[in-house]
Amino acid sequence: MAGTLSPQAYVSPGATLVGEVTLAAECGVFAGAVLRAEAASVTLGAQANVQDNCVVEATPGHPVTIGERVTLGHNARVYGATIDERAMIAIGATVLPGAHVGKHAIVAANAIVPEGMQVPPRTLVIGQGRQLREVSEAEIARIESGATEYARLSREYRLGKPSPTRA
Repeated sequence: MAGTLSPQAYVSPGATLVGEVTLAAECGVFAGAVLRAEAASVTLGAQANVQDNCVVEATPGHPVTIGERVTLGHNARVYGATIDERAMIAIGATVLPGAHVGKHAIVAANAIVPEGMQVPPRTLVIGQGRQLREVSEAEIARIESGATEYARLSREYRLGKPSPTRA
């Protein structure tokens, strides 16, 4: 199996991609991240970012689709799920097979989205799949800001010129 890596995508030398992995332009896969697509495909949309030590794994019958400008925070885990554009899976959160996380949704740090759960757009999920409330405009702005920052980092690392975060 072989996927497609955009020449504008960045994959850290410390990341691992196995199987049918497809990365769109300006994606970033950072140190220690593992994307496994032996059982089904793993596809990331433009400017999606997979931060340090994430695990993204397709499972039998469940490919992984991660939309444009999605952020997977450090140590997040996505198994056989769909994450719609501009969503955020925060630090240490887990999304299990067959789940679907809607646009602008946030899965909070260390939260778990159970197998098959459908998270509506603009929903904040905490704990064991509890839908807490609607995501605020400020939180959506934070998702967008993070995606923009990681797209910048991806470009600069790909070009060998990383610079400190700009204010």
